[in-house]
Amino acid sequence: MSAYKKDITQEIIAKVHAIGPILRDNAVETDKGRRVTQASLDALETTGVFGINSLAQNGGFEGGARMLLDVTSTIGMYCPSSAWISVISSVSAQLAMRFPDTAWNRVYAGGKPVRMASVIVNSGNTARREGEGYRINGEWPWGSNILNSEWAIGALDVYEAEGADPTPGYVLLHKDSFTIKDTWYSIGMRGTGSNNFIAKDILVPADQIASVGTILGPEFEMSGEAHFLQRLTPVSMFPTVIISGPLGGAKAALDYVIAAAGKRPITYSKYHPQNTSGAFVQSIGAAKAKIDTAEMSLQAAADLIDAAALGTEPLSMADRARVRNYGAHATANLCEVMNDLATLHGTATFAEFSPLGRLWRDVNTGARHAIAASPLCYEIGGASLLGVSPPTPLV
Repeated sequence: MSAYKKDITQEIIAKVHAIGPILRDNAVETDKGRRVTQASLDALETTGVFGINSLAQNGGFEGGARMLLDVTSTIGMYCPSSAWISVISSVSAQLAMRFPDTAWNRVYAGGKPVRMASVIVNSGNTARREGEGYRINGEWPWGSNILNSEWAIGALDVYEAEGADPTPGYVLLHKDSFTIKDTWYSIGMRGTGSNNFIAKDILVPADQIASVGTILGPEFEMSGEAHFLQRLTPVSMFPTVIISGPLGGAKAALDYVIAAAGKRPITYSKYHPQNTSGAFVQSIGAAKAKIDTAEMSLQAAADLIDAAALGTEPLSMADRARVRNYGAHATANLCEVMNDLATLHGTATFAEFSPLGRLWRDVNTGARHAIAASPLCYEIGGASLLGVSPPTPLV
């Protein structure tokens, strides 16, 4: 049995291609304005991408890792930032379903997919028990998609009583409970609007707090009562699907270089145009192979995650490490191929308004997200093979 809904995935991908020109036409403004434009957001809504990891009863597709990866990598071909916020929203919606039923039903009270953000690392934020709820104070950095989110999830320390030791957990916040601090000034993935969000002296119901074990641990993954979406392994899924935007961006970059190869010369050489050079032609073939390798690695990882979520046997530590190793190889290949393509196209890549230059910035930024960057993820994979302790508990 497979979790992958191929026919539905292809239908959504067709819708993405239909609105692709809107995303591509707005990509410059998305980059310049440091947020996905409203026209692009409206277009994305028509594809259903924000409902990939939502329940059917709420207008979602109950899709899983592979559907999300394949759809958002297609979005990334037109606008990597649009792909990035789509991934963040869908994964965050999946995490919301690990809170108590009363809480996530509150999130989906409108009966339709909800745009969300999440930050899974704590930076000194707190929840203190107060009567029937918790008093929240915190600031969460780099909240991708926060500008478009109705709800957000943030990591914090939970204090059940004055003087008690804290326990790590998460809070579910409605947009009325947080403010946004303009902090996202980057050279790549600028359109993700990954600004900080702040909750100051906010009281939330007790069901909007959950332990770290519940949100990131195997509790749901071992439950026969849990839904497929609840059993998707978050720490494996996040670094796998987050690379879909850079993957799509690399595909677009290759297409751009190929389209120009019949017109551009190799400066200071006899090769006019570029595609008359055997070395150039060979390098294009190598670039395609690197992108294909990245895609196949990510798809293999997504299939492992989905397969485990069909049952109640959580991904083994060996398979978790395998997933991270797949991701490491994807990010390594994508960073390498973007440099290859920049060299092949020439220094025109780095003109201020070059579409290839923007893709180079986006892919190189996105592929270095801390949870997916190749040095850490290769080490996780290697540690598993060698039988030594991994460098992080987030395997």
